[in-house]
Amino acid sequence: MLLYALKRLAALLPTILVPMVLLFVLIRLAPGGPAGALLGDEASPEQIQALNNQLGLNEPLWRQFINFLGSLVRLDFGDSLFLKANVTGLVLDRLSVTATFVILSMIFALVLGLITATIASRSHNGPLDRILVGFAVVGNAIPSFWLAVMLIGVFAVQLRWFPVAGYAPPTDPIAWAQHLILPVFCLGVLQAAELFRYSRASMLDSMSQPFVATARSLGLSDNTIQNRYVTRMTLVPIMTVFGLSLGTLLGGAVILETLFSLPGLGQLLLTAVQRRDYPLIQGCAFFIALIMVIANLIVDLFYAAADPRIRYGKAS
Repeated sequence: MLLYALKRLAALLPTILVPMVLLFVLIRLAPGGPAGALLGDEASPEQIQALNNQLGLNEPLWRQFINFLGSLVRLDFGDSLFLKANVTGLVLDRLSVTATFVILSMIFALVLGLITATIASRSHNGPLDRILVGFAVVGNAIPSFWLAVMLIGVFAVQLRWFPVAGYAPPTDPIAWAQHLILPVFCLGVLQAAELFRYSRASMLDSMSQPFVATARSLGLSDNTIQNRYVTRMTLVPIMTVFGLSLGTLLGGAVILETLFSLPGLGQLLLTAVQRRDYPLIQGCAFFIALIMVIANLIVDLFYAAADPRIRYGKAS
């Protein structure tokens, strides 16, 4: 298992390197720059040129790229141009908020998606199944920002059940939960709709397998077959969707953290992009890519544990 994990980790390293190289090129091709953002619209070309020299942005691109690769190896992205603080420290401070937000959303999506998929598969083609499928179709079509605005308008502005925006530390658990309920529900329920579709299809496919008829002939109840065998068989495809959905969750977190004023990594990245803060953009992007790699590695290890044929390269 250790050898398999090392092989998968080596295969996933380009997942970090390639996006970071593309990011390095794209942010420097984009119009504007940190000097103009720092000095403002009234700055003269000479002042912008002098600041670019000071920041090292007038050096040859190949030299900037070598310095960039060195910062990746050292995990040292320097200081933020605007916040005047170490980038790694800034990212790690915000990472806890984003990690809490995304993990709670993932758990909510997984529980809601699996429960509704199980209910739908047991009442296949029945009224309840059709209703749940209809909700899933609507959930896949709704943009997260639109749902967020609707939730804020109804439950925060009109009913005043939850705060409109903001964040409270976990030391105040009631206020912390109140500030997270709406964003977690918004991000999780939309991802649950996607998870429901794949889980339902996988469960229906498993229910049609010969082992189900054999289990029934042996006198096992449908609940036992569903809970002990069918659900276990559907875990691998469900984990596939779950691993792939992490990118969607992180992308949604960037939008929702801005709408709900959560001081997370997504909001920090958006602020860095608006200010052309190159070190902060690169630091945020690196840690997001690192999270994706770790999540995919965990999913791969789960595959190997669930099906040893994958570990030894013998899966059909």
